[in-house]
Amino acid sequence: MYHLGKVVIQRQQVKLIKSVQKFVKRGQPYIIMNFPSNKDPGHNASWLGLAHILREVTGRLPVFTGSNADNINQIKSTPGDAPIFVCGWGNLGDARTGRDDILYRLLWKYPDRTIVQMPQTIDFGSEALAAYAKRTIASHRRFFLMARDNQSFEVAKASFDCHVEAVPDTAFGIERLKPFEADPLSLLYVMQPFGEDGVDIGRARAIADGPLTDWSNGPKGLSRMRQSSLVKAARRRGFRRVEMVAQHHEDVAARYVNYGAKILSGAQRIITNSLHGHILCLLLNKPHIAVASNGSRLHDFIGSWTGDSPLVEKATSTSEILAAMSRLPYELNGTWYKASRPMDLNPSLPAPDLVPHPSIA
Repeated sequence: MYHLGKVVIQRQQVKLIKSVQKFVKRGQPYIIMNFPSNKDPGHNASWLGLAHILREVTGRLPVFTGSNADNINQIKSTPGDAPIFVCGWGNLGDARTGRDDILYRLLWKYPDRTIVQMPQTIDFGSEALAAYAKRTIASHRRFFLMARDNQSFEVAKASFDCHVEAVPDTAFGIERLKPFEADPLSLLYVMQPFGEDGVDIGRARAIADGPLTDWSNGPKGLSRMRQSSLVKAARRRGFRRVEMVAQHHEDVAARYVNYGAKILSGAQRIITNSLHGHILCLLLNKPHIAVASNGSRLHDFIGSWTGDSPLVEKATSTSEILAAMSRLPYELNGTWYKASRPMDLNPSLPAPDLVPHPSIA
């Protein structure tokens, strides 16, 4: 079956590879920090995609990976030319972390290291946090910031004295996912409780019924160390403990991504207010509706990077959800249809780069 997200996904991967190649080359050591502290498949997708992109560019495992501020001191024992990539699954400016954010601690601790904040949303919970971030970033000599939506990009350009670039979420580094065998389901709601939708999902489900899930809390057992990770590390010539831990982190992220993919696999159509719900739907070739309010970061991201895929429709209200559902394509016997007509699929057609703002070198 033809993958309706193939061109969009490949375009994001090329952008990610080119962005990473500015900081690291073949065989060079590197560090990845900010391993997800939760069991959210989307957050783990950002880590897994980043790990894949960096290994493709460098041909090796990272020399160190860390999950929290306690790991920061251990970076001192790594090669000085190893850039630090900070995974961007969270939100720069989140009031729940504030001055304890791992990025700020890295900036203060390693003023001479190259530190790259990988793409994330930038949205400050208070003026005080914004001012603190501005001071901390300005004090560093070699900090590079990536933003994954236009609103964040504009905030970064206006606020920070550093190099800024617009880059899609690193989850696209996973490449396409193969759906799991699952019981068929006509419609599934994947909704986060703190999304940007502002839509009465109860009313929507009364009209178009389907199960509702918040997929952000996977099974605890997926995070255990397994012997298979040690074997993989050895095959990649990663015989040191830090390299085995890096492989373990990658494998744990892959398990949680697969957990999310299993939830999505049986559904013919999906309604979500989650950015990573949208991205995993693209990777799985699943038609879906992205629900968010006008001016939301989710719709901004789609408009910037993925809106030309026929797999996604946007909605801001219950009535728009139902209208968008009628515009989604559907598959029958290996053929994609839209409005009861076979789709004209030409993979050779050029896909535009939708980001309107040039990056600052």
